[in-house]
Amino acid sequence: RGARAPMDYYEELGLSRSATDIDINKAYRKLSLKYHPDKDDSPDAAVIFARVAEAYDVLSTSALKATFDVLGEHGLKHGAPDGRGGTKGGHYAFEVSPVSVFEKFHGTENPYSALIDVTNAFEKLGRTGSAAAPDGDNGRQRTFDVAVSLEEMHSGCVKRVSHVRKTQSVVGGAVTEETRVLTLKIPPGCEHGRRFVFENEGNSRPGVNPGPVVYVAQATKHATFHRRGDDLVFVARRSLIDGLCGTTVSLTGIDGKQLSIPVEEIVDAGSCKVVSGEGMARRAENGGGRGDLLVVFDLVFPKTLSPLQREMMRAAFFFPGKNPSKEAQKAATAFLLAANDGVKGWSTGGK
Repeated sequence: RGARAPMDYYEELGLSRSATDIDINKAYRKLSLKYHPDKDDSPDAAVIFARVAEAYDVLSTSALKATFDVLGEHGLKHGAPDGRGGTKGGHYAFEVSPVSVFEKFHGTENPYSALIDVTNAFEKLGRTGSAAAPDGDNGRQRTFDVAVSLEEMHSGCVKRVSHVRKTQSVVGGAVTEETRVLTLKIPPGCEHGRRFVFENEGNSRPGVNPGPVVYVAQATKHATFHRRGDDLVFVARRSLIDGLCGTTVSLTGIDGKQLSIPVEEIVDAGSCKVVSGEGMARRAENGGGRGDLLVVFDLVFPKTLSPLQREMMRAAFFFPGKNPSKEAQKAATAFLLAANDGVKGWSTGGK
């Protein structure tokens, strides 16, 4: 299978790069209504609905839009060389449900409510609403989000959800309500946005069979990681001295295992260290195993340096890396002995 062509978020919304915020909002409103899964449940519409949601997520966020304008989709998500051996940008991931973007934008769970005929009002139940459509053999699809933690997506779990189904047995007759409990089997390595379809679980009325009920797995925001495919990204905030002299990154993995990652090489702001096999579980049909953990470094520079500190740093950088003279070696040794003295030294950094 060939590589997917990079997304141009402006093209996804049918816009030029000179588009204003108003243009972006208008375009998303039109396309999100057209391809909403409750209005068009075809696979192609689901793909378009997700892509326009991602495009809106980026272009409506000034920092993401600025990065995309300069670096494109690949640079926004994976970073680009900064000319100094490191990277800039990178590590954006579309981590919210397209349905939740829709609901947040429209400010209501049912933006179609004013367009639906009162006689068919019971058909519009559901958190995402549904659009009016001519009668057919099957009722309309109802779509709901279900929150799933990153740990649950990694290891798999079983979730039970409920919805209220309304049924009208005869034309003009009473509408009865029934609470239906459904079981979702979340597989290990479940993707954000995965759809679980339950046929014939929707509302019904005379001449119309119950439509499907769809639950969409929506990953909840994680305090430590964000997901990028099968990989997990962890941002390690470290001091400049750690970036230059080495450090150890300690954290709890997604599976609860304690990780201690030695960093011996010099790292730049935005540098990435790959820890193989410590990412998300990979679906069995995708080969099984696990993705990687990507440790991205965010270096904190000192806000001020005294004149003496500046001179000492300059001297350290110009100290001969190979074959220093005996005088230079002797002076450096004496300095380090004083700095590391257990009583009067100053190099412990407050540890």
